[in-house]
Amino acid sequence: MQAGRRYPIARPGRLRLEHWVMAATMLALVILIVLPLVWLFWGSLTGERGVTLAYFERALLSRLYYQALINSLVLGAWTGLLSILIGVPLAWAVSRSNVPGKPFMRLTASIAYLSPPFLIAIAYVNLFSPNAGIANQLLRDVMGLPNLTFNIYSMAGLVLVTVPHTFPFVYLLAASALESVDASYEESAQILGAGKLRTALSITFPLVAPAILSGALIGFVNAIALFGSQAIVGLPGRIFTLPTRIYALFSYPPQYGLASALSLILVAITILALYLQRAYLARRSYATLAGKGVRTELVDLGSWRWLVFGFSVLIFIVAILLPYAALVAVSFSKSWGLAFWQNLTLANYRFVLFEYDVTQRAILNSLVLATLAASIAAMLGVVIGWIDLRTTVIGRRLIDYVSLIPLGLPGIVMAVALIQFWLSLPLPLYGTLMILLLAYVARYIPIGVRAANAALRQVDPSLEESARILGASWAFTLKEITLPLIRPALFAGWILIFVPAIQELSASILLFSSSSITLAVAVYNLYETGHLEPVAALAILNMAIIGAAIAVANRFGGERRGVGMTQSAQ
Repeated sequence: MQAGRRYPIARPGRLRLEHWVMAATMLALVILIVLPLVWLFWGSLTGERGVTLAYFERALLSRLYYQALINSLVLGAWTGLLSILIGVPLAWAVSRSNVPGKPFMRLTASIAYLSPPFLIAIAYVNLFSPNAGIANQLLRDVMGLPNLTFNIYSMAGLVLVTVPHTFPFVYLLAASALESVDASYEESAQILGAGKLRTALSITFPLVAPAILSGALIGFVNAIALFGSQAIVGLPGRIFTLPTRIYALFSYPPQYGLASALSLILVAITILALYLQRAYLARRSYATLAGKGVRTELVDLGSWRWLVFGFSVLIFIVAILLPYAALVAVSFSKSWGLAFWQNLTLANYRFVLFEYDVTQRAILNSLVLATLAASIAAMLGVVIGWIDLRTTVIGRRLIDYVSLIPLGLPGIVMAVALIQFWLSLPLPLYGTLMILLLAYVARYIPIGVRAANAALRQVDPSLEESARILGASWAFTLKEITLPLIRPALFAGWILIFVPAIQELSASILLFSSSSITLAVAVYNLYETGHLEPVAALAILNMAIIGAAIAVANRFGGERRGVGMTQSAQ
């Protein structure tokens, strides 16, 4: 603070600005999270004749719905397992070995995380649909190998388009944990005669089991909650899952009670998975950090390092190169097929940019919604983090826990909860941008809270206390001391909300109207009409907007943004 400068004085009083801000934040949490969930629960138990369990009975006993439940569990189990088999070796190679191309591996995981799953699904449909998929045409009609064709409209296809989105969760958490394991544990095992592979399997990986299981759990929950990829790949193959069954229940006449019961089953699966993880981890200690510093040592893989690097190249091809190459090729072709390169055109981009009247409205809506949702969630995160770490308010831990509830709620469940709640009020919000904004803020508020919480923990409270002792008000201290110090982490959290918000489909598909349509919904609706080439052009525009947002973040985020993003992601 500058000498001689006059600061706003904190005046004693019964209610100050910080009290009003805290009250408004708590009210926002109640409106955004608590009340919609209460209405969702109540809606699943009430019918025309009062309280009933008929919706749950139908959801669990009807073949339509328990088969969807089984399909969701099978998809989640395979996705979680494959995420471990891909994410853990990549994390170990980057963190604990001398494998070449580590920046390439990190970039592969980052791009895979940022890629919308429904766009990956559309790309693989262009490659492996039974009749029109160009890869299948090549194998069947040109190479004479019909037995090697692959039907994307299958459970295997559903797993294929989902895993590229989920393995980065395991990779990010496992890589961070592996860097915290002291090399002395592994050296002790090798002195006793254990080989490198046995040391890794019996010492290293068990020590980072919590991180691996947490990543797999996040991957499992994300896999069973995705709507776009399950609709694009699953519905043509008649593989119904819980999100696609819930979506179908909103066809006329809508069945809100049954949709609520199915939504709560999704929530119950998430809670059960979390309980099983905690029960497993409670059996032993996984502490790896003590008072002394951690020493890591890279393992020399010899010639095996090239095999590991080849594995990462294979993941890059499947998760990024093939789908994006397919989307780009389709977007520039008049008619998708083996001879697509003979009829290249820009007509698809001209159509989606200037002739398809939905595009500009959808882009504007998505940019407005993502910007507002990221800003509001980040601001709420700062206040909630400040309440948790800087006050002695009774129930501050409960506020923190409530803010994290949406972390385990699928987007389509959040949409059903909001519909149940807001339709019960005399407010015409359904189909407006406002209800989409409420859904986005509620879904992504946990990211804003964790980003602010991690940043505030790094700021010594004595800095703020000094300003208050000198007479500065709470608002002045927050504006001049706290926010400047946590700005990099806050900006990282803002980006981590903005990117998934601009590609959000699971909640938007139930809440949009023609005036509030978003970019992801526009892509999905255009895909349903069967126009693959304009869909690919719109998909590329979607990714271009996401790329531009990240570029802007790199330009204005500051030098410590990368550190902040890592903290926020964890």
